[in-house]
Amino acid sequence: MDWKKAFAKNRVQIVKNLANPNNVADSLFSDRVFTEEMRDEVQQEPETEKKNRMILDTLHRRGQRSVKSLYNAFQETGNDHLADLLLPYAKIIEQKENFNDPKAWPPEKPEQTTMEEHGVFKIKDLKSPLLHDYNREDVYRLCGETRGKVFIMNNKFSKTSWEREGSDVDVTNLTDLFQQLHFEVVTKTDTPAKEMFEFLIKERNKIENWKAIECIVLIVMSHGTSGYIYGSDRKTIKLSDLTDVFDSEHCLGLDDKPRLVFVQACRGVTDQDKIAELCVKVENQKIQPKSCDELDSETFHEEKPTQIKHPSADFFIVYATPEGTSAYRNIESGSWFLNAVVWTFKYHAKREELQHLLIRVNRLVAKGKGDAGYDQKLTVSEVKSNLRKKFYFFPGVYGDSPQFFKE
Repeated sequence: MDWKKAFAKNRVQIVKNLANPNNVADSLFSDRVFTEEMRDEVQQEPETEKKNRMILDTLHRRGQRSVKSLYNAFQETGNDHLADLLLPYAKIIEQKENFNDPKAWPPEKPEQTTMEEHGVFKIKDLKSPLLHDYNREDVYRLCGETRGKVFIMNNKFSKTSWEREGSDVDVTNLTDLFQQLHFEVVTKTDTPAKEMFEFLIKERNKIENWKAIECIVLIVMSHGTSGYIYGSDRKTIKLSDLTDVFDSEHCLGLDDKPRLVFVQACRGVTDQDKIAELCVKVENQKIQPKSCDELDSETFHEEKPTQIKHPSADFFIVYATPEGTSAYRNIESGSWFLNAVVWTFKYHAKREELQHLLIRVNRLVAKGKGDAGYDQKLTVSEVKSNLRKKFYFFPGVYGDSPQFFKE
């Protein structure tokens, strides 16, 4: 069933019977199918039927997702009779969007194997209407041949009672994923708490050409508790000590650039006094740039900023589980959360923004069913976002900003 027929077949009914197009345009804007300019153009038109034609004509250029979005908009604005006209088309589109989702979570081995064999779906048509056309200042720049670095810190606690079986699967799949998303991946296994911090400081200070770094990704995999991560020595370190290595106060090279943090660890509530006693004390260090003649790129200077920014701006931190709860891991397919990240990013990063991707991740994780021995409750990932722009991975896009950005 061609999605365009949804508009053509029902055009007359929608044009004549939609009485509140301004509300519908608002809903389409909230769903990010309409840009602000598209919404305003509709709302500034004085005649209702012309508004309705403008909505349909604009959506006709926005791809098949626009049918489902208009169906949702009709439901939200009390136009149930018009939503019923689009329902058959919306159902088919939803099935197509989710055709790669596994039947259960964690996935069965054949489905997991198929996913691992698939490559990242990449953008082939830069003018595709499936993609949003935001202005450059609305979206983080991400189009270099190498976007930046991914640091994967995996504390397996090998050959101990704390061993995290299955974490190697996560490392393999995440490495493959982010390499296909145009990142350089650096891994570190079984690291004592203080050395986790020192490793990140060392890797950060090794970066010379900060102009080529468009994004930093930190993935921490370990045992944990509320606000703390365990090192391989069973001592703890504050998660904030690790993320602060890349904040704007300590890392000028990342100013105005996105920093993504994925945390696979339990966040249960324990004796915080006891945890604090085990916590290693660290002192953050600012970048120490080398002399100018040793660099291929310009050295950073401590210039007075034109705009004072919070040091935590442009961070996006995702936890495998909400505060006070446990994170699940499967020996064969890896952790529920990180495996869902791999599944989702592979199939949907080509056309969806980061926050939308995490909604898909939550949908997979929430389907999870563990062994009968666990007192399992519904779990989902939890996001803390300080991003100031929209984030797209743009897999397969290189060079200047994609052509579908309208100036």
